[in-house]
Amino acid sequence: MKQPPDTGHELTRREFAIGTTTAMGALTVGGVAAVSRPLGARDVTAPSTSASDQVAELAPFDVPPGTKQFAYHNIMDNDAVRIDMPIGVVNGSSEGPTLIVTGGLFATEYSGVEAASRMYRDFDPDDLSGRLIIIPVVTLDAFRFRTPMFGLNAGISPMDGKSLNSVFPGDPNGSATEVLADYLFRELITRSDYHIDLRGGDLAESHLIHSIHPSNAASEVNRISEEMSRACGFEYFQSREVAPRSLVYEAAQAGVPSIITQCGLGYKVQPEEDFINSHISAVTNNLKYFDMIEGSPVLHPNQRELTPGFDQVRATTSGVFQGIADQGDLLTRGQLIGRLTALDGQVLEELHSPIDGVVHELLVRRVVFQGDLLYNLVQFRA
Repeated sequence: MKQPPDTGHELTRREFAIGTTTAMGALTVGGVAAVSRPLGARDVTAPSTSASDQVAELAPFDVPPGTKQFAYHNIMDNDAVRIDMPIGVVNGSSEGPTLIVTGGLFATEYSGVEAASRMYRDFDPDDLSGRLIIIPVVTLDAFRFRTPMFGLNAGISPMDGKSLNSVFPGDPNGSATEVLADYLFRELITRSDYHIDLRGGDLAESHLIHSIHPSNAASEVNRISEEMSRACGFEYFQSREVAPRSLVYEAAQAGVPSIITQCGLGYKVQPEEDFINSHISAVTNNLKYFDMIEGSPVLHPNQRELTPGFDQVRATTSGVFQGIADQGDLLTRGQLIGRLTALDGQVLEELHSPIDGVVHELLVRRVVFQGDLLYNLVQFRA
């Protein structure tokens, strides 16, 4: 390599910066431009010997029938922030409705992310009637920056400190998270016929497998959402007044039936197959229910409806928490479900179930303080 001439003195920081900038400008003028690409993106226009062989990235609703595409769609790109969204589209060979599946609304709920990725990989357009849109990770920024100081298990974006699931339907002129919400809601959710949000098991949670459908939308939307919730096939489903400005609430208010599938042990950052497959079976069952793929939904033989509210069990003292009951365990009133101990082994407090019901959620804390939430318990209708 040719060496630069010796100028007789060391370059100052300013001289070095000017020289580097000039060199980059020369590369650009010479036809070699520096390209900004989202981390981990794969080029959807693979190299080819002929321009006619190149495949241009298409907008999700422009992907032709009988084909599929996975691409990172840019939503915002300026000196302050870049937002890309990974979107997979499987457009069936036959006409039919559009089902959109979202994962990673809370970026550390990993089982839903993994399930969404596998579904894009495995679904074949030739087997599908209609369009399946799959977003493995909605909050890609939080997925990449999983640092505890950002509070990512609360869905907080490191871009602006806002939680995506509390700013829908979004604002095209708002902060980064609000712009992301606006694009997802306006360009994808409201143009779809049905929506399933893959959730469950954030970093501190051991979560019961179940589905949730909103009860506070128009009656017809509520009805279809409940049918979707039951069609997931899980043992448990729940009707709930979901919070305004959340994705499922706003989707339902816009007339798009929308449900949540809750499956996963968040404290295990390597998702377990049972929970991944539960998400996949729920989506597959709904595709069958809406005649988008062949077959009939496979349902649990004894489906149970969870009541809307929770009975919470909190620590009344501080100590080391030992959980005995876990998600899905059936309980009787008064049953021992956990205890708090001191470091010398002394039992400081025993925890008992206040209800006949099931463990909805175990909070997997180890050292706890007075008032910390340890269990969410729920009853079910016979």
